[in-house]
Amino acid sequence: MYDEFELIERIATVFPTPEGVTLGIGDDCAILDPGRFDLVTTDTLVEGVHFRRDFSSPQDIGWKALASSLSDIAAMGGGPGAFFLNLTLGPNDDKTFVDGLLEGMRQAAEALTPNGFEVSVGGGDTTSTSGPTVVTVTLLGESSPAGPVTRSGAFPGDRIIVLGEMGIAAAGLAILKGEFEVNAADYPALIEAHRRPRPRVHEGALLGLLGVPSAMLDVSDGLAQDLQHILKRSGAGASIETHNLPRHPELLKFCEETGTDPLDWMLSGGEDFELIIVAPPARMTKIWDLARRHEWNVYDIGEIRAQEEGLRILASDGTPITKDFKGYRHFA
Repeated sequence: MYDEFELIERIATVFPTPEGVTLGIGDDCAILDPGRFDLVTTDTLVEGVHFRRDFSSPQDIGWKALASSLSDIAAMGGGPGAFFLNLTLGPNDDKTFVDGLLEGMRQAAEALTPNGFEVSVGGGDTTSTSGPTVVTVTLLGESSPAGPVTRSGAFPGDRIIVLGEMGIAAAGLAILKGEFEVNAADYPALIEAHRRPRPRVHEGALLGLLGVPSAMLDVSDGLAQDLQHILKRSGAGASIETHNLPRHPELLKFCEETGTDPLDWMLSGGEDFELIIVAPPARMTKIWDLARRHEWNVYDIGEIRAQEEGLRILASDGTPITKDFKGYRHFA
């Protein structure tokens, strides 16, 4: 097991001081370049709550710890920068585990960071515990010249867009937990979606730069639940056209084998880190143009409506589905 100063030195070796940080690891505080970062997000992963070692490797855990924060910056239409790493390590967290954790973060930073941005450690804290391992990432970012994209800009008539399938990470977790008698080897994409989510960091930064969305949010707790956050902040309602939701072939196969409803997974499953993009109809041409140039899959799944209509989930024939689609709640 690392002692405190060995661990700090190890982190500094893996992660050089990033652009935008005048002084990084080694002093009482980091010093940031004046006026550089205007976005801040933080995410905590607790062993037994957000990850299990029998489900994920140390590298997978490190990847997800950084990916979840990268997704938040993307949802604001910004670009990521320095992050601050707090590690609370238990007695069983040997050097192999810690090295794997740091390597997973390094891999995520390399694979997910858009061109023109640098994601690396600017500082943090390390401590020990007799309880569960805790990993906290605080990530800084910078919004585009068009300004940050918030949850409060949706307006009736705007379209609701997603760029990929949802429900697959939750299904992957259910397989790993043994909730269904299926062969995990038959569902590699679902398992990978849980272990190594791929947030839309490039897409979010580009959409923000071009001022396309009126509102945006990442799906961490389920599409139906997370969309409600936009509706609440914007004072609006919405309709979701379920026949337009993207369906991953492995999810459909899984649902057929388990007798479950794909809509339950697609509307309630969390940790996909897909973006919910809300945009006026006049900007849809720009979205389709970006999709062609960057080979995105774009799915127009619904419309922002008047607040008094609430959130309506519509079947293929346009009739409302009365089922309650609940997402993940941390303190339920």
